[in-house]
Amino acid sequence: MGFLIRAAFWLMIIVLLLPTDEGQRSEVYGTAQAAVKDVATFCDRNPETCARGADAFGVFVQKAQFGARMLMDLINGRSDDGGDGTQDSETQAVFEPARFDLGESQDTLNPEDREEAWSGPDPAGT
Repeated sequence: MGFLIRAAFWLMIIVLLLPTDEGQRSEVYGTAQAAVKDVATFCDRNPETCARGADAFGVFVQKAQFGARMLMDLINGRSDDGGDGTQDSETQAVFEPARFDLGESQDTLNPEDREEAWSGPDPAGT
């Protein structure tokens, strides 16, 4: 039911935006053509912005490819070895969980740290 209401709403919006006569239709077409021309010639007018955007997009693509490759290696159970069986610390941190030595006591609290924290005035009023 909700789908039908939403579909009817958007259909009504589209109908309201449609031109009603030939003059409005030519104005809408002219505006659409101007917008397409403006987008198509953006790099001609702003070459520095396009160059920076292309560089940023290139970095994004490299990161996406590296992430996908790393995910596929993780799924396949492989790690990125350097060929000699050793891994760099970054790769090792990604593929191997941290190990903790629980054999020794790590009790580092002072006697002051063990005291109970102040909890406010005594409710009995003493």
